[in-house]
Amino acid sequence: MTEEKNDEVRGSKPMSNQEKEDILSMDEVMTYFLIDECGSFLFRMSHDMADGKIPEEAHEAITTDLVNIRMLQKFAVDNLQRFGVDPESAYNKEDGDYWKWLNHWNDWKNNLSDEVWQKVSEGEYEEYLPEKKWNEVSEEE
Repeated sequence: MTEEKNDEVRGSKPMSNQEKEDILSMDEVMTYFLIDECGSFLFRMSHDMADGKIPEEAHEAITTDLVNIRMLQKFAVDNLQRFGVDPESAYNKEDGDYWKWLNHWNDWKNNLSDEVWQKVSEGEYEEYLPEKKWNEVSEEE
């Protein structure tokens, strides 16, 4: 959906200053989780609507939610420079900063044990964070 069409979706609303402040106050891992969860929601709902799994009468409301979630995700991505990520690389460079950053955190999340994931999901993640930052050269490279 284009930026122009976003404004036409009934019920969509601009982000509040509080929402922006909340995102900007998130640490790196919480920002990753926000971006990842927004992406998962956008993917699932778009596909479920297209596959007819969601009744037509709910499409307008869900489309509004999709626009609002996309705005949250875009704001979070556009403000990744505080973690050393070039936000523009998310939109035009598959091997750019954004994709390296995202894959770094995806790998971390996907390799957590169920026990550790439980602790992380409860907000106890500091001791389980990766030893290296996304932009540090690994030993294999």
